[in-house]
Order: sequence, then structure tokens, then C-alpha cells
Amino acid sequence: MHAQQTVFTTNGVYIAAPGLAWADIICRGAGGGGDATSGGGGGAAAQNRKRIPAFDLTDPVVVTVGAGGAATGSDGGESAFGDFIASGGQGATSGGAGGPGFMAGGGGGASAQAGESTSSGALRLLAAGGGGGGSGAAGGASGFVPANGTSPAYWETNQSGGGGSSGQPGGFPAGGGGCGAVGGAGCVTVVEYVLDEFEE
Repeated sequence: MHAQQTVFTTNGVYIAAPGLAWADIICRGAGGGGDATSGGGGGAAAQNRKRIPAFDLTDPVVVTVGAGGAATGSDGGESAFGDFIASGGQGATSGGAGGPGFMAGGGGGASAQAGESTSSGALRLLAAGGGGGGSGAAGGASGFVPANGTSPAYWETNQSGGGGSSGQPGGFPAGGGGCGAVGGAGCVTVVEYVLDEFEE
């Protein structure tokens, strides 16, 4: 058996590989955008708790990837694998809350306040997107990814983007936009475990 992964950065349709045994799904919602004074909330992260068996993936699955909130303070879009969803962060004009969930996004900072950092503790790398910083302030970290951190080394499965500092976009994926900046886009990753005799 071997593992292979597909990362969706735009909307699409998932079709299971021949010989699939089971799959893991990791979704990150998009970060909200900052407005003239405040930062946007980071997008949530979501990962299935039990591997999904192949018999539950016999039909094509619609995949939705959230777009980052605009620099006018709009909300980040949710990312979804079928009905498995990671919420986007609120834009600053909606309050700047992080996307809700078990791994919730960091909240955006008000004027002169830093964005909220996120963590899943010492035993897990994956965390939601950090919150964007308010006017003149730093963004929040996402686990070990600092403010403004984008496309970190393990972004496909294990790391999200940091919140943007004032005037800086949210890191990809899921970071909230700093004051006056866009939020980071979301993504959906499918890790497939495939029987070797079906390897192409």
C-alpha cells in the first residue's frame, strides 16, 4: 500500500483512485479580509477523525475552495469536501472572528491590536489560520508558522498560514488579512491510501 495526495486550490470534483482503501481529508477555510482599521479572522481547519473507507467514496465528491476575503473587510469563504466543511474567517466589517470549529481560526485584531494566534498543542502541527493584525499591529501565528507566514513547508497537510500584519495579506492557506489587506485563500487536501497492485 502507498499514499498519494491531491490538493485542491480551486473548486473541483474528487474521484477516488482505483484500488483506494481509505482516505484522509484536510480542509482549511479562507481568511477574512481586513478593513481600514482592523484585521480579518483566520479560516478554520478541519480533519477527519477516522479514515474514510473506500465504500463511502464510490460517487464523485464536489470540492469547494474558499476565496480569501477582500481588503474591504469581507468574509472568507468556506472550504468543503462534500458536506465536510471548514468555515472561513469573518471579515473585519463583520467583527473579524475566526472561523468556528474544533480547530478555530484566530480572531482579527482591532486598531493597534495584534491578531490572535492559533495552536493545536504540542502534539500536532496542524492549526487554523492566524488572525490578521489591526492598524499598526502584528498578525497572529498559526502553530509554528509566524505572522505573515505563507505557504509553509508542510502547508498541504500540516500547516496553515499566519495572519497578516497591518497592511499585509493573510498567509496561505487560511490566514486572516491584516488591516487593509486580503485574507489567505483556503484549500482542500485528500490523502489516499491505495493498494500497490493498482499503482499506475
